[in-house]
Amino acid sequence: MDETIYRELKGDLIRYATVLVGPSDAEDVLSTVIARMYKSRRTLSDLESPRPYLMKSVFNEAMDRRRQKRMLPLIDQAIEPADARPDVFDAVLGLPIQQRAAIYLSYWVGMTSDEAARHMGCGPATVRRYLHLAKRKLEGVLDA
Repeated sequence: MDETIYRELKGDLIRYATVLVGPSDAEDVLSTVIARMYKSRRTLSDLESPRPYLMKSVFNEAMDRRRQKRMLPLIDQAIEPADARPDVFDAVLGLPIQQRAAIYLSYWVGMTSDEAARHMGCGPATVRRYLHLAKRKLEGVLDA
C-alpha cells in the first residue's frame, strides 16, 4: 500500500522539491522526509491524506536546508511548465523560497490560497501576500 501511494505522489513531490531547493538536492529532500516518517514508525497508509502531509514535510525540509546553508542554491535546471517563457521561469527562480512555493502551488499545481497555506504551514492571507510580493517583483524584473 505504501509503495503504491509513494509511486503516485513521487513525481509531484520531486517537482515541488526541485522548485524549492534545486535538482541536486530534490531527491535528498524527499529521501529525508520518507526516512524521518518511517523512523517515527508512521506509514503513508496511516495518514488520512498523505499528499498534504508529504507536501508540507517537503516544504519544511527545504526550509531546514535553506537555514543550514544560509543561502538559496541556484537552480540551474528544473522542471518548468511547457508554456513558460525562459525569462519568466528564471525570474521565478530568483524569488525567496516562500514566494516561489506560493507561485508553484497556486499557479503550477492550481491550489487555492487555503490549500497552499495548509502545505506551507501559514495562513491563506500570508500566501496571498507572498503572491502579491512575487508578482510585484516579477513585474519589476520582467519590465527591465
